[in-house]
Amino acid sequence: MHTTMNLTNLDYLKLMADGDRDMEQTMLEMLLVELPEEFDKMKTLFAASAWLPLSKVSHKMKSTLPFIGNDELTSANLRIEQLTKQEDHPPLKDEIIIIENSIQQFGNLLPGVIEELNKILNTY
Repeated sequence: MHTTMNLTNLDYLKLMADGDRDMEQTMLEMLLVELPEEFDKMKTLFAASAWLPLSKVSHKMKSTLPFIGNDELTSANLRIEQLTKQEDHPPLKDEIIIIENSIQQFGNLLPGVIEELNKILNTY
């Protein structure tokens, strides 16, 4: 069954599950738990100006986001990681604005992504 969605493309997830619907279901369930948790961590770390820990959370998300197939989420996350991974200096003021905007973009997209993932999961 192919479901057309606006914010997700699960081709990669289906490829990795190799036709195993139980595996697809497990991966969807994991995404529905992990995405909001990791996003909450990102917001908390940003508010605390904890740049290196934020970079690490963002780096972890880099391996999760391909399963969702949302280029905007992936791009926002990549900007966050790139601008926070410098151990020797914190982000500059204009970079902090980009990080904040990227987190906001992530947060704006996430509810719709979660809704789509839930709808897909309900078909299993």
